[in-house]
Amino acid sequence: MLDFSTAAAVGAVATTAGLQIRLFAYVLLVPVFLLTRLTVHLAHPVHRAQVLSGSCPTTELMSLDWVSLGILATGLPLAIQNFGPWVGMNAVLLVGIFVLPRILSPRYRPGAKLLAIAAGGAVFIYATYGGAISFLPAPASVLGPVATVSLTDMTTEWLFRLANSIAFGPPLVAAFGVAMNHILTRPELRDLPVIRRTLPHRDSDQVVAASAAFGTTFYLIVVAAATGEVVLLP
Repeated sequence: MLDFSTAAAVGAVATTAGLQIRLFAYVLLVPVFLLTRLTVHLAHPVHRAQVLSGSCPTTELMSLDWVSLGILATGLPLAIQNFGPWVGMNAVLLVGIFVLPRILSPRYRPGAKLLAIAAGGAVFIYATYGGAISFLPAPASVLGPVATVSLTDMTTEWLFRLANSIAFGPPLVAAFGVAMNHILTRPELRDLPVIRRTLPHRDSDQVVAASAAFGTTFYLIVVAAATGEVVLLP
């Protein structure tokens, strides 16, 4: 539900039909994940003996968190078409979480990081929606290019087809997952008392890459079954 809500909130869907397909994929995700994981364990001779004896193999071959990323990430090109607000938000987060705390006293570091998270979100909201509020100054006059830079429709369409193609989608999302596996589990984020509860644990890159690629492939199969269309190359 959180992943689906995130996809809807950040604009990672373009149409109502696309929203329905993504919801259908999330509904199927858990049973397909469990069935696939069971099948993989039963295909392994050592793991099969453990399963049939009533114990659970301790080796983690797949992660549901990163499988679900495979579904969410296929829609991110739609979300980042308004590129400027994303750049502004992440610039604030980069400085406030990873750079500024290095020169601050340990006493003030947690507060500075939380302030950076709040400020980054405020920059994104103001740059994206501030123009619709009449009593606020135009975002472009305050934030400059951060509020105005956007990708062209052609570029967005190409990136979307790239992420949703059989040939490039799974490896591209797998690489993105590995990058997020290292960024979201950095100690600068893990030491925040509230934020760390929402972050994934660091898994091995092999598990992350395999899970994200599997999730992307699964989603593309759902899309093909629902629409009758398969994108091989962007």
